[in-house]
Amino acid sequence: MSDYVSSLCKSVNFHLRRIRRFIDQSTCAHAVRSLILSRLDYCNSLLAGISQSDVQRLQSLQNRAARLIYQADRYTPSSPLLRELHWLPVQQRIHFKVLLQVYNSFYRLSPVYLQDLIAKYNPGRRNLKLGKDNTRLAIPSTRRSAGDRSFGVIGPRL
Repeated sequence: MSDYVSSLCKSVNFHLRRIRRFIDQSTCAHAVRSLILSRLDYCNSLLAGISQSDVQRLQSLQNRAARLIYQADRYTPSSPLLRELHWLPVQQRIHFKVLLQVYNSFYRLSPVYLQDLIAKYNPGRRNLKLGKDNTRLAIPSTRRSAGDRSFGVIGPRL
C-alpha cells in the first residue's frame, strides 16, 4: 500500500506545481477538487488501516492543496483552511467512505457482494437483552493483519 501512496504523492505533487499560475481563487478551487481531491478519494476506502506515516503523507498533500487555493505560505495552519473549504482530514475521509459503504450495505443499497460481507450481530443466549438492537454488526475474526483491513472486518469495527 505504501507504493500506492508514493505514486499518488508523485502524481498530486506534479499537479500542485502547475495549477495556480494564471487563475483566480474559485477556478483554482475547482481545479484542485477535480485534479487533487479526486485522486485522494479514488479507492480511499482501500486505504483504511494503512500506517500512520502514509496517512500523514496524504494529509500533507491535502494541506498543501488548501494552502494553494488561498495562496497561503507553508507556515500557515491548514486546519482553518480545511474547515473553510468544508474538507474532512484524510483519515476522516477514509472512515466516512467506509462507513457510507457499510450503511449502504446494511440497508441493501449497495451491490450484493458488499451486502454479503456485512452480517448483523446475533446475540447468544446470555445476551438476550441486546437482541432487540437490530443495528449492531457482527465483527468476524481474522488470523492475519491483512484480513483486519478487509471491508467485512474494518467496516463493523468503525
